[in-house]
Amino acid sequence: MTAQTDNSDETAAAKSDMAQPAITKKWSRLQGALVVAAIALPMVLAYAIFKTGWAMPTGTVNKGDLLVPATAISGLTLLDQQGQNVDLFAGKKMWRMVVVADNNCDELCFKQLYTSRQVHKRLSEKSVRVERLFLNTSAVYSEELKTALDNDYPRLKQYSVSPAAWSDLMDKTSGVEKSFSGHSVYYIDQQGFAMMSYQPTHEGADLLDDIKRLLKYSYEE
Repeated sequence: MTAQTDNSDETAAAKSDMAQPAITKKWSRLQGALVVAAIALPMVLAYAIFKTGWAMPTGTVNKGDLLVPATAISGLTLLDQQGQNVDLFAGKKMWRMVVVADNNCDELCFKQLYTSRQVHKRLSEKSVRVERLFLNTSAVYSEELKTALDNDYPRLKQYSVSPAAWSDLMDKTSGVEKSFSGHSVYYIDQQGFAMMSYQPTHEGADLLDDIKRLLKYSYEE
């Protein structure tokens, strides 16, 4: 009788020992999933809010004007100064600060170029995740404009875009600037969506605060 009881106890103990690793393994997987979710979910939500404006109270968090809906510029035909097509999205995923104007880039236009350059510099080591673009809606860059941009903004990438194509793009959004004065700075996200704009009334600190937050809550390749 005693031997039978001992055997039963040993069998039960063995089964318990076999079940324990399985339970521990499942619990470990669950813990891992919870940790990943706790890290990833806030980032995904923050990025979605910045991109769509969903659930964002007016006048809070972002300093720029949200473009609703965010609109892809990936379909635009951009040309370099040699007239060759440029694919911005073929390589590394970047955030972009974009100014759109014609050859008559005026004082406010250059103010926006200066502000975006200073913001870029203030990003320090994160500046490699951002690039600045000038999109000229004139067919050919004037010598005066090209000289000014080359001298004062050597890291600024200069391309041309069809004025009709840019107008059509902005007509699909809440963008406030429909002309090509260069008075707006646009933020383009890593997927190529125009999602926020800044007017001359915005301070450089507004642009800096927003781009820092966007970089914080977006992935880096």
